[in-house]
Amino acid sequence: MYLNLINQICRLLNSDGDLMRNMNMVLIMLQEYLPLRNPCLLIRDNIINKYFIDLAPEISESEKNRWNRQTTKLSESPALKLQHEMILYPDEPDFLELPCPELGEDRHIATIIQPVTYQQQHLPLCILSTMVTKPDDINDIARIIKFIGDMLAVSMIARGFPVIEIQDSFQQRQSTPKIIDDIVGQSEKLKQVANIIKRIAASKTNVLIYGESGTGKELIARAIHNNSLHRKAPFIGVNCAALSENLLESELFGHEKGAFTGAATTRKGRFELADGGTLFLDEIGDTSIGFQAKILRVIQEGQFERMGGTRTIHVDVRIVCATNVLLEDAVRNGTFREDLYYRLNVIRLEIPPLRERREDIPLLINHFLENLNQQSHKNVRIRPRDMEMLSEQDWPGNIRELENTVHSAFLMEQNNYVTFSQKSRPLIPIRNDSAEIHSAAEQGQSEIKSQIELEEVEAIENALKRTKGVQIKAAEMLGISLRQLRYRIRKYNIIVRKINLMD
Repeated sequence: MYLNLINQICRLLNSDGDLMRNMNMVLIMLQEYLPLRNPCLLIRDNIINKYFIDLAPEISESEKNRWNRQTTKLSESPALKLQHEMILYPDEPDFLELPCPELGEDRHIATIIQPVTYQQQHLPLCILSTMVTKPDDINDIARIIKFIGDMLAVSMIARGFPVIEIQDSFQQRQSTPKIIDDIVGQSEKLKQVANIIKRIAASKTNVLIYGESGTGKELIARAIHNNSLHRKAPFIGVNCAALSENLLESELFGHEKGAFTGAATTRKGRFELADGGTLFLDEIGDTSIGFQAKILRVIQEGQFERMGGTRTIHVDVRIVCATNVLLEDAVRNGTFREDLYYRLNVIRLEIPPLRERREDIPLLINHFLENLNQQSHKNVRIRPRDMEMLSEQDWPGNIRELENTVHSAFLMEQNNYVTFSQKSRPLIPIRNDSAEIHSAAEQGQSEIKSQIELEEVEAIENALKRTKGVQIKAAEMLGISLRQLRYRIRKYNIIVRKINLMD
């Protein structure tokens, strides 16, 4: 019986008739030859990334139209991410939630969902769904449905079914120029950084990464780890500036049960978790002199004790540090240990700011748009004039600021084009210099001399007032990072508490 069915379907699909009519006949034949009900073929609209019920002999046109008008995107369904069939039983969630006709005496045993995929294509050409009414035949029927799905795919490709957009989209995402690992770009300065990474990755030498805020220092650290001989070992990161000294000590070294109030259990620290791999210490320049001594001991001796513990723990960890302040100046000012500086500064990597590699800006914009389109199942693009405008900006917040701007414009898109409004750009005029890479000690509490600085102070005070002193919300409102905001609060001696109490 099965051979006769397959033979008839082969002859039908190889005939000169209309493709859609032939595929509809295939669904009818499946229902006649097999214990199946409600066979459906869902076709994908490449423009809006949504599947529609196109062929369904048992579903009325009104029911199909009602279902097709639903806003749920089937491209988000786990069923469509598989390259093989799914068998869903009544007590399991139905990913597709298709309309179901009256089954009468037939009983719904399971639903078979078969992606109709051609070769290694990442998205199906269409989806074949059908309900099984006899439990004994499920596995055999699933094999038949898969075979017929392959036949449908070959026939659709042979008839010129429009799949180029799917494949081109996939190739476009894969063609984003990446200099090394996940780092997007092709500028000469970035190539120099990539060459250094390749040369040093195999060793376990400590690395110190310099760069302004938002230049992607953690991505660089991950690239060093991923290209090393210990790439399968853990990569553990911690932002030293985001934690108080006591909390940072617990995070890095761990603690024993009862070491302090709230320590209900023993907890491993980041040094232990990174054993055999890489530990990334971001904003190392913001740690205290006393804490730096504890880090130095681990680097020198490879051992430490947990908080509240006496047992010495030995680790073998590669240290990669990052900073946006000049540690040489911090050493001279007495805020950073000289011996630790020389231990960390074995290999020095300086990450160029975005304004020094403008040729990478269009690549990054396209990369961000591709990711956003993939996540939202859209096809939003950027106009050439907007691309030119963004490429001419200095981007003091670097890649992070650029990404936030593109994301904001993506949310405001109109007619499938990103829309840049005033909210898409920073609200405060940050100076185009290298102030972010100099230490706060060097800048000091200098007086406000320029009009730009006056505007900065006014914008920061207004944002803090509107957010009632909540700095993270104020930073989002201003379009800068929290660290940048805190830097300027210290620099201009802005009293946040006073602003918080203002009417």
